[in-house]
Amino acid sequence: MKNIIFIAPPAAGKGTQSDLLKENLGYVHISTGDLLRELDKESPLGKEVNALIEAGKFVSDEIVLELLKEKLLTLTKDDHFILDGYPRNLNQAKSLDGLLKEINKSLDCVIELEVPYDTCLKRAIGREICPNCHKAYNTFFKKPKTEGICDSCGTALEHRSDDTEETFKTRFDTYVENTKPLIDYYQEQNKLVKVDGVNDTYEKIVGVVK
Repeated sequence: MKNIIFIAPPAAGKGTQSDLLKENLGYVHISTGDLLRELDKESPLGKEVNALIEAGKFVSDEIVLELLKEKLLTLTKDDHFILDGYPRNLNQAKSLDGLLKEINKSLDCVIELEVPYDTCLKRAIGREICPNCHKAYNTFFKKPKTEGICDSCGTALEHRSDDTEETFKTRFDTYVENTKPLIDYYQEQNKLVKVDGVNDTYEKIVGVVK
């Protein structure tokens, strides 16, 4: 199996596909956001990161790369990983290449999920989550039997306040601006594979990674 990165617009289903690969093929899902949240807040690095987050500042690329290195070094030769949330720009991609070379690991494939803007928009603004059992619905694609009520436990569904068309457009435009250089970079390395993110997506991904 191949070590992979997903590149995908917001609400393209990257999390869903990562979960399926974890569950069915035993992939290790490495999220830089999770690595930061899981830091021991009493450690020197934990205190530094916590102070930055509480002040509303970004955690430096150097810190994220160090956390990533620590996590990757825990993997055995039989483990295969999905990187989530990193790299987000060209500088991070080059740093990642340097890190992987240093620790003798490879990035084999970068999968770009292709999902039309309108589909991503509907997935985002139509999202409804049950706060009790966490089952997900969508007012466009996967409606509950009773509007606004969870089929499984009867709890009132919740809609994220930031899932608006205006917010989504900003997130989507930022994604396009930041990832175009990344896509070009990995295309030049012959690592980029484009996958239809709407129809039979998981089956197509498995065909790429196996």
